[in-house]
Amino acid sequence: MKEIKKFTPKRILYIVGIILVACISIILVTIYLNSNTSKKEDVKHNIDMDPIPLKEEEATETIVGYGAKGALADEDLTVVDMLTYALQDEYLAHGEYQTIIDKFGSQKPYSNIILSEETHISYLREIYKSYNIEFPLDSSETNIVIPNNLLEAAQTGVQAEIDNIAMYEKFLTYDLPDSVRDIFIILRDGSKNHLNSFQKQVDKLS
Repeated sequence: MKEIKKFTPKRILYIVGIILVACISIILVTIYLNSNTSKKEDVKHNIDMDPIPLKEEEATETIVGYGAKGALADEDLTVVDMLTYALQDEYLAHGEYQTIIDKFGSQKPYSNIILSEETHISYLREIYKSYNIEFPLDSSETNIVIPNNLLEAAQTGVQAEIDNIAMYEKFLTYDLPDSVRDIFIILRDGSKNHLNSFQKQVDKLS
């Protein structure tokens, strides 16, 4: 009898209330984590891991600059040139956004977009692997521009994505292997999403 008396309606309501609060907390934490990781842009893609080997003229690297700006100025692009410029620009974007996070704290859209940049780099790594080409290391540090405030950071993001999109648009005018073309399209479209996010930040902070 004594054990039964302990579970009064009031106590049962109290226990139910604790369970509800715990459930709501778990749901909110799950939503928060998803909002910070679901933007990784893990787009379905199909890379031929045994492609037709590149011709000698396609496999020659003759870059004249760095990243998107180098690519846009280069009038004699090979497939390897394009892959190099693309990887440099993705490394540069990742480095820029990491610098912004380090300086101003982790916040959107940078915390989401930097994950997307990591995904972009991983896609390019697969292309390099498919052609058995050595994957270049990140040398973007000397090209990173450190903004003075969040508005300047957003403006930097806007220009970086505009240049990045223009670079991929230029690459897509060339006759490319299917896998390379598909990845360039995915990366261009991802950058269009990033551009929209940064433009919203500029509008908000201006």
